[in-house]
Amino acid sequence: MTNSLLSNVNVETRDSFPEAVNAAMQYAFGNQAHHFEGTLFSQGGRLMFSTAMPFERFVQVAEADNVVVRKRAEKRDGEKVVIATEGDTPEDVASTTNRPIDKGHVKTITKYLTHASKLGQKYIMPPATLNLREDGVATIFTVKGDSTIKPAVVCLAQHARLEITDAQHRHEGIDGALRDPAVRNRLLRDGIAVMMTFENDINQVHQDFADASRTKAIPNSLVAVYDGRLPVNALALHLTRSCQLFRYTIDATAKGSSLSAGSVKVWNTSVLRQLVKYAGLNSREADDTWNDKFETVYGADRSDPRFARFQDYIVEFVDACTQDIPLFAKLARLAADDMSQVPKIRASGGGQILMTAPGMNILGALAHTIYLAVHKHGDDIQAWTKKLGNIDWSYGGELWQPYLMTDGKVSTSAKAVKDTVDHVEKKIGLAALVKSREDGMAA
Repeated sequence: MTNSLLSNVNVETRDSFPEAVNAAMQYAFGNQAHHFEGTLFSQGGRLMFSTAMPFERFVQVAEADNVVVRKRAEKRDGEKVVIATEGDTPEDVASTTNRPIDKGHVKTITKYLTHASKLGQKYIMPPATLNLREDGVATIFTVKGDSTIKPAVVCLAQHARLEITDAQHRHEGIDGALRDPAVRNRLLRDGIAVMMTFENDINQVHQDFADASRTKAIPNSLVAVYDGRLPVNALALHLTRSCQLFRYTIDATAKGSSLSAGSVKVWNTSVLRQLVKYAGLNSREADDTWNDKFETVYGADRSDPRFARFQDYIVEFVDACTQDIPLFAKLARLAADDMSQVPKIRASGGGQILMTAPGMNILGALAHTIYLAVHKHGDDIQAWTKKLGNIDWSYGGELWQPYLMTDGKVSTSAKAVKDTVDHVEKKIGLAALVKSREDGMAA
């Protein structure tokens, strides 16, 4: 047996791994210690340990002392708290090891887990990084040898807690999901990958947190393609696969909602998501809120007849607009080799409203009204898409001047979209139809 000290952790080595495991089990049994099997390895000139923990054990041993609202890094049991709080000064934050908690982000993770579990869907929870700063609470049992990658067992005292370097929102989100009796039993079987560091130097802990946060965010357009669990994304992706208009015109990698004037693509998937949001609920609310409301109106399961009917309708609406709106008809006829024509088309008439995000929001809102006032009553929607085709959709069109166009630029505000939609509906007679339908129901 060989003993050594790794920073604040005692390391015991044995000639063989069975001997190390046996020593670890005896130690864990004798000390009522948590024990984790995994791999001891070298990274950046220091030793680290990787393992996996059941969700409940992860919630228990990982420190996330951030649920109490504080205005400064107040004391706790003689030591400063480890989580920064909004309003902290640089000096306050220097003594903490993590950022303020984002309750909205926690709620999103909890909902993601509970929703997937209730529906029996596959899900993924990325690995966590934890750090042990406390002395004398952990012993690592491993084997002798020169390799920098070895099997090992970490034994952690019952009272010990690991500080969260990266994963505080996952920790809180998992904790919230475990409190839901409808999914708790299933989640108790699941686990999360964990990497442990053994770092006493608070400056290095800060650096580790900063380094762990360097992950590049996925553009919203890519998320729309990858995350098909959300109805808004599933419907946007369905449009790209079902409608000729979107065959070559969509950029699935762009950030934001606007493409450059020289882009050979017309829209990105973020714009299609907005089109879906307006068509479904006449709203551009945040994803969580919008998807909750959508599932209430159209059903949570895609096999729900209400969901299927709306999905078929939005494809029918886009296809009818493609036939009746000259700009869409031109764009739909473009082959893959013809996309270099897009910048010229975009610039025609001083600019094209429907080639902007606000323009597609307007079209989506009109689609919503037509769905409720026309399609659901069994009437032909193309009588109305033909009227949309007769509108001048260029920047100079008379319908856009009072509300949407400001100093030659298209307004992106929700109010501008709403006012413009109301204006268009009055001009084409759709508002009168809605009123007559409402009066008929009231009678």
